[in-house]
Amino acid sequence: MNDKLLTRKEVCQALSTSSSGLHRGMAAGRFPRPYRTSKHSVRWKNSEIQNVIDALAVAVPIEVAPGARKGRIQQLNHSA
Repeated sequence: MNDKLLTRKEVCQALSTSSSGLHRGMAAGRFPRPYRTSKHSVRWKNSEIQNVIDALAVAVPIEVAPGARKGRIQQLNHSA
């Protein structure tokens, strides 16, 4: 399998993070570590980055009842 190698800039764009965020993610084990391609160069495998993107939790919008107010709990009228 021929896997494209990505630069740091491409990885940061794909993950929507900064370079320092990428390093924090690698230290925490959320992002894969790069492969050294030469003495002064590292690259990430595209397939590994795509696996991280696929595994990220995606926020899903929920249905809200019409007229409902955010952050407010409706009080019931107990008069009878």
